[in-house]
Amino acid sequence: MLVSAKRMPKEQRRIQLLETASAIVRSQGTDALTLAYLAEQAGVTKPIAYEHFGTRAGLLIALYRHYDARQAQAAQAAIAARAETLEDVVAIVSAAYVDCVLSAGPEFGAIAAALSATEEMEDFRQTLRDGYVDLYREALSPFVDLPGPEGRAVLLGLIGAADALSQAAAVQRLSRAEATIALTQIMLGALSRRG
Repeated sequence: MLVSAKRMPKEQRRIQLLETASAIVRSQGTDALTLAYLAEQAGVTKPIAYEHFGTRAGLLIALYRHYDARQAQAAQAAIAARAETLEDVVAIVSAAYVDCVLSAGPEFGAIAAALSATEEMEDFRQTLRDGYVDLYREALSPFVDLPGPEGRAVLLGLIGAADALSQAAAVQRLSRAEATIALTQIMLGALSRRG
C-alpha cells in the first residue's frame, strides 16, 4: 500500500491520506490506524499526517466526514435531477443513505465505534445530524411542512431509522433492497400524516 511521497497539493494529499486510512481500517481494523502508521503506509513523514489531522480522533472524524460528504452530495444531486413528488424525494434519500453506508463498507461502522469513546464525537455527531435535518427539511419542504422542534424531532427519528437500516444492510442482516424499501416505507408513513 506504500505510495510515493512526491509533492502534492495539500487537498490532494489529504484525500490520499484519507484513502490510505480507509484501506488500513478495511484491511486491519481501526486499532491499527495511528497517525504514524498512516504516514508510513502513505509514504510521507509523520509531521505531514499530524499537520492534516492533529490527533487520531481528528483522523477518524475526517474519515467519517469524508464518507458523510459523499452521502450528502449523492442525495442532493439525485434530488435536483429527479425529485417531483414526495415519494420521489423519499425514495432518493432512502437509497442514497443506504448506498453511501454500503459503499463505505464495514469500516464506516468501525470508525463510528472507535469514535464513540471520544469527546469530540458527540459534538461532531450533533453537527452531522443538524446538517441532515437541514438537508431533509429543504428537500421535503415542497411536499410536507416540518416546522419547529416537532418537525426536527420527526426528521431526527427518520435519520435514526436510516442509520439503523443502513448498518443492518452493511453487516448483511438485510439486503440493500430490504433496507431501502423499509426506510422508504417508514419515511412515507411518518411524512404522509404531516402533508
